[in-house]
Amino acid sequence: MLAVAGGADTDVGAPMIDLIDNRTLLIVGCTALVLTGLIGVLSAIFLAWREDARRRQLVAVSEVTRDWQPTWKINAVTDAWVMEHEKDDIPANFVLRIEENRMVRDIGGGEVMEIRWRPPTKAEVREIVRRYHDVPNEATLAPFDVIEFEKQLHAGASDDYTNRNDDDGAAAARPAAAA
Repeated sequence: MLAVAGGADTDVGAPMIDLIDNRTLLIVGCTALVLTGLIGVLSAIFLAWREDARRRQLVAVSEVTRDWQPTWKINAVTDAWVMEHEKDDIPANFVLRIEENRMVRDIGGGEVMEIRWRPPTKAEVREIVRRYHDVPNEATLAPFDVIEFEKQLHAGASDDYTNRNDDDGAAAARPAAAA
């Protein structure tokens, strides 16, 4: 036996006594893994909650200055293969869409127009059909004589506008129209 400082006697050649057996080591290791996983899941939930709260605060960036109004531009759409086909006589079910827009003020103070296409209401379809039937048929109209219209326009123009002083001489500086 050897004497060690502190008064303890040890056998140098004797095997060490197992202070921690294998089962205790396994339990401590599994507990550490479970706690690490639990901390990771809780931190992920907390970060997702914080990100969601931040997104909810940033929703109202632009203010609407004019709400959605129809522009009366219409479009008919159907399956892509019908639209891309060279022939125009392919029967298909078309869907009527109507364009509308609104004005919003962006973060810099400028106004921006947003455009969207949507299905029309029953009243809008009636209005589209009514406007279509109100337009006269081009085949029944007499041909329009552009030259005769220009002569009537220039003959009916008065000199009152060109002699006005409130336009800073811009109208007087324009060349006279040749009749």
